[in-house]
Formats: sequence, C-alpha cells, structure tokens
Amino acid sequence: MIAAIARDLNFAKDMTGAYSFICKESSTDALCKCLNAVEGWNWAVGDSYWYGDYVVSRPFEGVRIRIVDFPTRVDDEFQYDADVRLRESKTPMEVIDAEFRKILAQIGAHDVQEIEPFD
Repeated sequence: MIAAIARDLNFAKDMTGAYSFICKESSTDALCKCLNAVEGWNWAVGDSYWYGDYVVSRPFEGVRIRIVDFPTRVDDEFQYDADVRLRESKTPMEVIDAEFRKILAQIGAHDVQEIEPFD
C-alpha cells in the first residue's frame, strides 16, 4: 500500500498536464514523420503495453512529451491525446506549453485543448 501511495505522489509530482488536438495524420508513424519535418524537436515512435504505439520527444532536460496512439476519427481528421511529464526540469511549464503549441500549429493541428492528465 505504501508503494501505491508513493507511486501516486510521484505521479502527481511528475505529471504536469495533458492535451488533445486534431490533425490529418492517421497513424503514429505518419504523425512522427510530420513532426520531424518541423525544425526543433526530435520525435520517435515507441511502444507501450498500455498505450500501444506512441510518439515521444524529450525537448528539454527532464521533459517528456508523449502522444498516444488510438486516435479518434473526427470527420476526415484524427484526435490525439498527449501528456507532458516533468522530472527535475528547470524549464517552466509556460515555455513547454508555448513551444508545443507552436509545433502543433506548424503541422496544421488545431482544436488544441488541455485535458485531464492520464498515465
């Protein structure tokens, strides 16, 4: 039980926020390729038991941004969820938020919204 409480406390400390957004890319591979075409951050595809494939970037020391697979179809586009995790990062969340939103805008993503954190 103590381990579960400690895990929950670390989750609350480490997890900073989450977003949803809509874009035209229908797969994590296509999304990763599109994100890597934008100057700045490096993106890679990973695999998780819980979330399947995901796209991940570590744009600043101690910062991880993960976009999970299983997008929801919205008309002829797709809605993805992303989470931001900080671990001993000195980069303010305002900077991370602004830079992430700029990158999403450059790939034509829209309807970017903050959502409940998930893990």
